[in-house]
Amino acid sequence: MTAASGEPVAVVGMACRFPGADDLDGFWRMLRRGGDAIGPGTGLRDGRRPGGYLRDVELFDAELFGISPHEAALMDPQQRLLLELCWHALEDARIPPTAGGATGVFVGCCSDDYALLSRMSAAVDAYTMTGTARTFLANRLSYFFRFTGPSTVVDTGQSSSLTALDQALGSLRRGECTTAVVAGVQINLTPTGDWLIEELGAMSPTGRCHTFDAGADGIVRGEGAGILVLKPLEAALAAGDRVYCTVLATAVNNDGGGASLTTPTQVAQQNMLAEAYRRAGVDPAGVAYVELHGTGTKAGDPVEARALGGVLGRGRPADRPLLVGSVKTNIGHLEGAAGIAGLIKTAASIFHRELPPTLNHRRPNPDIDLDGLRLRVSTRRRTWPADEGPLVCGVSSFGLGGTNAHAVLGEAPRREAAAPASRTPESDEPVPVLLSGHTDAALRAQAARLADQVERHDEVDLRDLGLASATTRSALSVRAAVIVRAREELVTRLRELADGTSPDGATILTGRPGAETAGPAAGNEPATAAATAGAAFVLGKPVDWLAVYGPRARPAGLPLYAFQRRPYWLDTATPTGPATEGSAPPWSGDPLDLVLDLTAEILGRAPGADLDLDATFTDLGLDSRMAVALRTAVGRAIGRVLPTTLLFDHPTPAALIEALRADDTKGHEFR
Repeated sequence: MTAASGEPVAVVGMACRFPGADDLDGFWRMLRRGGDAIGPGTGLRDGRRPGGYLRDVELFDAELFGISPHEAALMDPQQRLLLELCWHALEDARIPPTAGGATGVFVGCCSDDYALLSRMSAAVDAYTMTGTARTFLANRLSYFFRFTGPSTVVDTGQSSSLTALDQALGSLRRGECTTAVVAGVQINLTPTGDWLIEELGAMSPTGRCHTFDAGADGIVRGEGAGILVLKPLEAALAAGDRVYCTVLATAVNNDGGGASLTTPTQVAQQNMLAEAYRRAGVDPAGVAYVELHGTGTKAGDPVEARALGGVLGRGRPADRPLLVGSVKTNIGHLEGAAGIAGLIKTAASIFHRELPPTLNHRRPNPDIDLDGLRLRVSTRRRTWPADEGPLVCGVSSFGLGGTNAHAVLGEAPRREAAAPASRTPESDEPVPVLLSGHTDAALRAQAARLADQVERHDEVDLRDLGLASATTRSALSVRAAVIVRAREELVTRLRELADGTSPDGATILTGRPGAETAGPAAGNEPATAAATAGAAFVLGKPVDWLAVYGPRARPAGLPLYAFQRRPYWLDTATPTGPATEGSAPPWSGDPLDLVLDLTAEILGRAPGADLDLDATFTDLGLDSRMAVALRTAVGRAIGRVLPTTLLFDHPTPAALIEALRADDTKGHEFR
């Protein structure tokens, strides 16, 4: 469904990884308690100045995404982070991540430190371009998730992710996509960015962001990523989606000149704000809160304050000022992802009707007349009364080169409470609850996560839980179906599955698609409709899940996927750059082993995996980059440069093996 011009767009899914918070729930908890995630660099960033740093940026679940260890090591961690967060954002929106479809991808980013590190290293090959070119931050998502809408990377500096949101809204309203994924990402892997900001005189020497405060002395750098899933509001409501908030309008402009290339302009910001609220059809005096760009710089904060006061402060009574704040005081300035970090904070605030505190504000900046501008920095946690809706809030983000962006967010339409179901949380008939993972360890981790969630909630409707497990999650290769009648029984069976123990009496069906039968891990209960459906799921057979769970079932929330992450970095990538004569000892074994081992490695399969020797490399899954990598790896192994047409001339493993054997006996004919 296309969003009509001016129709609100619903935020139906969110995911993030920010300093001090590995997911959306953790981020909200940190904000509510006034958490400060600024600290010195550690690990790969050891010795760096204070900032907001992510933990474990080298870790990635390459196997889930079908990426070989070698390719993963050559991929920008920003690509890896976006893949994992897009999976979680789709799950949060209750969309199976492998569903594909007419979804557009819009990514804001203004940094590519890994590309710099890659070019300085020796690990350069066919995967380097797709691993580090900025365009693949979006294209990689479209490729893996089979999205067919526009796929765009936006760089307007620090306003990149809000500008990406603006483009997504336009695409939805033009009918180019029916769903949009909007992302912002920033990972600061080298100190070069620190030095550049320091040369501009914009880096905080104290290592804290003091938004609108007298102590404001500059930027504190941060990193992380956030992703939104958007749908036209009408479509979201028709589908019964949970709506965090609505996007009523966006506006983007540029300063168009000023005192210098990097000096903000008040008039341009005011014009942008006025246009955003005109498009939204909202009286600026009725806006409850604005998430500031709020970098804590001496030049930027006063300009932003005066622009806000000139548009949103005007006409407000002195005792009802506009509340403002900045997430940069918690996690630092995320640059290309700054706008989406502020938007996720604000969307969660609207959804929970609670505003977290802004930190580090003690004395107002003497260059900002907060009272006269009718502004107030919100320094304490506060709730919005239920009778003061619908809430309208704004989010600002400004690029260093003058591109300004603002989003107007609204509360989701209030729905009448659904009539309680006639059934109880316990079920007279057994119910299948389904789980899957790409490895046995992932399946066990999913079982543990679901057990934790069910234990925390007394009211669990097994049919709602089962329907969600069947229809809102991707069914991966390792599967299980737990057949239960009660909440306590479900927790017990999930713990057994997670621990690998199954005492007599448990009904846990396990297996993989394509197997002939799904075996119970334990128990010999007679077949029931639930067990039959569970077995069909395990074996990869179609099931009418609405018939299994009944017409009253509504998908419940489930825990997000448990990634099985391992370290990948440039120093773990075996160099596969162009070989030269004599660059390696010649291969002394059978070319059969060489071709099979290298092909399996490049395809990301286990060593010794069965390969059809007569299938073409294309049918085995090698794309053009993989073909180049295989040719280069074979050449490096035998210590010679091989012709670029090698796999065209020998398109199957069998043909290549025979050619290599003949080459070895005929005096190295390959040139």
